[in-house]
Amino acid sequence: MMSLLSAATLTLALCSPALDITEEYQRLFAVGDEAGMAQLWLANPGAILVTIDADLEAGLATWEQSPANPDAEAVAALHDRALWAAEVASRATGHPIFADYASAFVGFTTDQKRDFRAGQQAFGKARAAAGARDLEAALAAARECRDLALPLGDWWGGAMGLAMEGQMLLQLDRAAEAITPLEQARLIYADLGLSGSEYGVLVALADALATLERWPRTRVAADHAVALARSLGDADGLARLLARRREAERALGLDDAAQATADELAALPGADG
Repeated sequence: MMSLLSAATLTLALCSPALDITEEYQRLFAVGDEAGMAQLWLANPGAILVTIDADLEAGLATWEQSPANPDAEAVAALHDRALWAAEVASRATGHPIFADYASAFVGFTTDQKRDFRAGQQAFGKARAAAGARDLEAALAAARECRDLALPLGDWWGGAMGLAMEGQMLLQLDRAAEAITPLEQARLIYADLGLSGSEYGVLVALADALATLERWPRTRVAADHAVALARSLGDADGLARLLARRREAERALGLDDAAQATADELAALPGADG
């Protein structure tokens, strides 16, 4: 199962390698070039959230240095840039989630800022517990993360909590319960343009669906994951997902489709069919 860190790395790999996106983002804001910013986001959809979020996080960190007397001008400058860029991204991509995420963040009250950090800490606990194979503790912490993040409009944090929740449920042999958090996380990640994270969740979702023998949906989930595996360059994952899709096609009696998938598998470097 893909780690969230490796998924993030795969997402960023889709961005234009020759361009310093942060530098261009800052330049375009400075000159008020909305068309240029829209073009930047359309060319680099996987960079939208992480670039904007860096300013939002920097604003929060600045406030945390002196909550009683923060550098309001510095915080406002970071917020203004992030919110403007997020609104441009939402108009350009047709995904309102970017503007919603940024506007929620810049409007955090003191208590909400602390809840946001608590959600991050809960995810850290979930990841540590999962690494120690304490799956029940990881599940509880993932749900804490989810419950803290989503009411804030922290879509990214909410998706992380949901994804971890679903993955832990799947590992606990509770596939039926895993489907809802996995499908929700997948859709949020897709909306946010985080293809690597979406991919990791989609693999788990296909596994959960196959465990329950929900073959039509398994086939669709596996097929979407195959497309992401190709775009992200995950050769090992591609072979596994093609095998999963073939399994669903065979279960559905789709002999021609299953043979075509088998041919794709056989054509992979090093494949044994």
